[in-house]
Amino acid sequence: MSNSDKSPIAKKIFILEDNEDLRELYTIIFDQHYELESFTTIAQFMRHIDRVPDLYLLDVMLPDGDGVSVCQQLKNNPKTANIPVIMISAHQHHAEIAKRCPWSNFIEKPFDIDKLEEMVAKNL
Repeated sequence: MSNSDKSPIAKKIFILEDNEDLRELYTIIFDQHYELESFTTIAQFMRHIDRVPDLYLLDVMLPDGDGVSVCQQLKNNPKTANIPVIMISAHQHHAEIAKRCPWSNFIEKPFDIDKLEEMVAKNL
């Protein structure tokens, strides 16, 4: 199914991930059911902060900062505060990250694709 075949009410996911292979994987997993928009840097993501998706998928470690700071900004903005955030990271200390930002879920890399799909579906 192409993007043009999707329902006009398809849920939208914003993905902040610098790894090209993972962005491609997310497209393979989710493109048939959701509208996707990917960003490789925080700066690029922030240029679109006025647009509101139904879910955020945020990597923690990015070339120009970290996804936890982005999550904090999203949760402190009344326009985006209630939108679910799924943090994805190879970071070992996710309990520390949890204290810094209340996300909907956290998944560690490498992740189980079925588990990620379940998290996304649950939050949408």
